[in-house]
Amino acid sequence: MEYRAEKKAKKQAYSELKQIARLQGKKPPPNPYPSAIKEIQAEEKKFVRDRFFNPKILEIVQMMKAEKAAEMQERQREFGNGGGGGGGQRDGWNGGQRQ
Repeated sequence: MEYRAEKKAKKQAYSELKQIARLQGKKPPPNPYPSAIKEIQAEEKKFVRDRFFNPKILEIVQMMKAEKAAEMQERQREFGNGGGGGGGQRDGWNGGQRQ
């Protein structure tokens, strides 16, 4: 409970600072007690943007998608050609031995 009370007091103090700044017609000060989570997210924002716009990363993503699609096709062929006739799990309790 002490943590919550301390956090609430900090929040209240900052809101009072903002109110005073508004009354004086000034720009409110930056938050002296920023959220740690928001700070971490701000640091990671650059890397998140890179996922969508960096050509090297986009190339890696395309390769991974192609590999995954090939793997799915292989699985479908395996089960489509009677390979899944044994039923149950592929590498189940019998150690992957086919029956």
